[in-house]
Amino acid sequence: MKTQPESTLVEFIRYNQWANQQLLAVCEKLSQSQLEASISGTYGAILHTFRHMLEAEADYINRITGVRPKPPFSWDERPSFAAMSAYAAQLGEAFLNVIREVPPTQNVHEEENGLTMDYQARQLFMQVVNHGISHRTDITTYLSSLGESVPELDNWGYMFAHMERFDLKEGKVS
Repeated sequence: MKTQPESTLVEFIRYNQWANQQLLAVCEKLSQSQLEASISGTYGAILHTFRHMLEAEADYINRITGVRPKPPFSWDERPSFAAMSAYAAQLGEAFLNVIREVPPTQNVHEEENGLTMDYQARQLFMQVVNHGISHRTDITTYLSSLGESVPELDNWGYMFAHMERFDLKEGKVS
């Protein structure tokens, strides 16, 4: 069987977008105090964590393309979860376009604080997924501590939500 790494990269970004959307939908139902509560041992409050995640995704796109997707709202105005969800979808689509158009080995050049760094774009392709998993885990850990129901956000949950993409067939053992 011939492998298709670009298709796998695309699926990783779809997975990341799906997991973000699942968690945003759960958090939309929480009270403002739950969303703003400090979460010991994690990145921070749910709202702060989602903002960080989405700003990082926009930053990764910018590092590769030189164009940073802007949200259709101001972060200072505390956007609704519907607005954040729409922006997350916009970022997911933008990242899918980047993966389809940019070779994984394309050079990314950065200059900051008098230093330069060059690396391949695939580092950021991997980072977007790893970063999302890390911070979604922060949020689901907090939700579990509140007794909230947490969706299965791992790749098994994704597969069962998109059975056709994985040619999943279920049946009963006879």
